[in-house]
Amino acid sequence: MRPIYWGVIWFFIGMVGIAFSVIAGVITGVSEITGEGEVNPILMVFVYIFGILFFFSLPVAGIVELVLWAKTLEN
Repeated sequence: MRPIYWGVIWFFIGMVGIAFSVIAGVITGVSEITGEGEVNPILMVFVYIFGILFFFSLPVAGIVELVLWAKTLEN
């Protein structure tokens, strides 16, 4: 399968992860309003992982596609 397809797949996985991160953030924010807690560090790790996956999956896949295309032109 071509790299751009993998990039799109990982993009949507990252998007779903960001949606869950936003939901968890809202729940955490509501609990902080009531004075019950802090942000869970594990939650923050997932927010960063899914954010990186979301933002960099398509550009990296696009660069790989361009490199593969350039290699086919050389042959």
